[in-house]
Amino acid sequence: MTRHFWVLVHRYAGLYMAFFLVVAGLTGSIITFTPQIQRWLNPPVKVVLRDAPRLDEVTLLERAQALEPQALVTGLRFNRPPDEPYSVRVEPRVDPAAPQHVGAGAFTLNLDPYSGAEISRQREPDGIWPITRQNFIGFVIALHYRLAVPGEIGTWLFGIAALVWTIDCFVSAYLTFPLSVQRREGPTAQSRAGARKSWWSRWKPAWLVKWSGSAYRVNFDLHRAGGLWVWLLLLVLAWSSVGFNLGEQVYQPVMKSIFTMPDPYGELPVLDPAPDKPGMGWREAHATAQRLMAEQARTHGFTVEKEDGLQFDASKGVFIYLVRSDHDLQDEGGNTYLLFDGTTGAFAGLNLPTGVNAGVTVHSWIFALHMGLLWGLPYKVFLCVVGLIVAMLSITGVYIWLKKRAAARVRHNNLLRGAANGDQPAC
Repeated sequence: MTRHFWVLVHRYAGLYMAFFLVVAGLTGSIITFTPQIQRWLNPPVKVVLRDAPRLDEVTLLERAQALEPQALVTGLRFNRPPDEPYSVRVEPRVDPAAPQHVGAGAFTLNLDPYSGAEISRQREPDGIWPITRQNFIGFVIALHYRLAVPGEIGTWLFGIAALVWTIDCFVSAYLTFPLSVQRREGPTAQSRAGARKSWWSRWKPAWLVKWSGSAYRVNFDLHRAGGLWVWLLLLVLAWSSVGFNLGEQVYQPVMKSIFTMPDPYGELPVLDPAPDKPGMGWREAHATAQRLMAEQARTHGFTVEKEDGLQFDASKGVFIYLVRSDHDLQDEGGNTYLLFDGTTGAFAGLNLPTGVNAGVTVHSWIFALHMGLLWGLPYKVFLCVVGLIVAMLSITGVYIWLKKRAAARVRHNNLLRGAANGDQPAC
């Protein structure tokens, strides 16, 4: 009865998840290669390499601000490719006297890294419709986690599906376990204990596909074995999906109840009203960031490998200084960051992705695995294949349900016909 209950749980959970996981699996296989697809669809502007020094990032930001004095430049990016323009995101400024945006909407300003002259401007697409080369990846991402539905409805539906998927990972694994010999063969099986196969040998068929079997058997084996071979990654994808869609509602409370996870950014208060610009200049902020990060590196024993970015968060009045350190996981960029007050320069928090807090380390691993940030192209290809497996598991699950439902209807109709004819059930 216990096993039958979990069969029903798995069946109806799978029916709810099927559509969402087919969409998530297929779109996830695409966005695994987001950088490559973006460069193919929208090749970056190139600049001619010159035998001359490039302007530093702060100078380029100041040039961008001078070109758009009514707007707000919110961040610096370091280590840009030498043959590409220096790209600066420009956002409309909020006028404190009249709460309205000054200037046009957000856009990217491309500057010549040698002279600081403007090369081009790229407006961000207004939404995901109609689909163009510029917003294709944005559309696929929106489809991946919220069905491209406006508002929060799609996010919640996908979040609930991810939560059900997480629970069902354990249910489905349990259902692949072999039945006990006593249950399968009866009490007399205990007298043949020496001749019984081990539990592991009886579990082995669950990992195999009998390709010579019927269509139903092949689909059943693919559904069972396909889930087992990539089970751990499926659990990672499911739980990290809960983090993306139901982070504040489910993921963070659960993780913080298991681990003592510090959240230096989340613990800072939101300012009301928020300042429209930092209290210190960008050059001073950069120097402050480097000094504070060097102090933290000595204190906590980590090494800074390269700078990644510096941005001002007006909602909390802090600078966020992002670097790559020896505590980072991903192949490119970094997720080690430091927070400091945008006016006084006072230290406000540090995040190290791994090696300090178990919860933060687990969090960093599962999100890096979900987003394909590890182990280069081989893992991206593998993750793409797993996305197709996710879709296959849902399709084969629905197929198995339809076949069993059809068989159950045939049995039911036969019983009805037998009862109408006065047949007695066999003893």
